[in-house]
Amino acid sequence: MIPSSHPAVANSRATASQNPETAVYAYTITRWPTAVPAAPVRALTYRDIALVVADVDPAEFTDPAMLPLVRRHHDVIVELFEGASVLPFRFATMFTDDDAARQLLRDAYDEAVTALDALAGHREWGVRVRRPKAVPPDGLSGADYLALRRRERSGGEQLHERLARHAGRSTIRRSTAEFGLDAVYLVPLAGEGEFLAEADRIDGPVEITGPWPPYSFSDLRTTAR
Repeated sequence: MIPSSHPAVANSRATASQNPETAVYAYTITRWPTAVPAAPVRALTYRDIALVVADVDPAEFTDPAMLPLVRRHHDVIVELFEGASVLPFRFATMFTDDDAARQLLRDAYDEAVTALDALAGHREWGVRVRRPKAVPPDGLSGADYLALRRRERSGGEQLHERLARHAGRSTIRRSTAEFGLDAVYLVPLAGEGEFLAEADRIDGPVEITGPWPPYSFSDLRTTAR
């Protein structure tokens, strides 16, 4: 296995705050009650769920400052994920104020509870399989080259099917000249041993990343305000 790299975070679209001096930054929705990281992180609650937030200055979210803020976003979600199901938001999702954030909890309550139930007891794993760096023989015809690429795609699909059998959900991210397979899998804790064993049986250069919170499967259909 190749050591895990920092993942891309996923979900709701970010919007600018109406107040240029402060905004309510959203990390994730989770079950309530739960342990919340230390201040300035706090929880806005509705019934048995909570939106974990912090007050921020939107002006901080400029390109030179992004990396530490991305790390903070990830660290808060991971700390919560160690003890509860989470429904992460996309990096830099902000609300104008607490009232707008609480309205999200009310509007999305049923959808959020269903998603949290589905994600409970699962973690995200990424698998990338690099294509062999083989040079086609001289004189290979165009038709033969296309047939070769079709076989490569078919091989990637077969690998994905093998891994997906051990996952609750899965998504192929892309197929490129570099990777024959680039996919993420939502794997139940009880099945992680079988999933990783299947991944280790893949021939060739394989990158396995994780476990992560379910960034790629947190698809709450809401937008910030």
